[in-house]
Amino acid sequence: MAAEITGITKTPISGNKAASGNTIGSNTQDSERTKKTVDTSIPNSIDKITLTRQAEELRMIEKAMNEQTDLDNERVENLKLEIDAGRYDIDAQRVAEKFIAFEMMFVA
Repeated sequence: MAAEITGITKTPISGNKAASGNTIGSNTQDSERTKKTVDTSIPNSIDKITLTRQAEELRMIEKAMNEQTDLDNERVENLKLEIDAGRYDIDAQRVAEKFIAFEMMFVA
């Protein structure tokens, strides 16, 4: 996913104290060594993010996927009825083949 980010300003942290900056120190013992200045004279700007067409399409696909349910409630109810009626038989060979096919997707 690609994104073009524009309008970002950096707030430099330097060892010199700026006229309009704030001084930050860790403690009094090491304050002279560790003092850093944050320059607050840079005005705040609005960041702008522009998504590529591909990124926008991926966002739409992700949204559609999140809106779908993971379960097919009708199928679940039908399976419950079949199990309760004693008419649901498990084909062990088919289950094993499905497990193997699934595992093979990750071995490439």
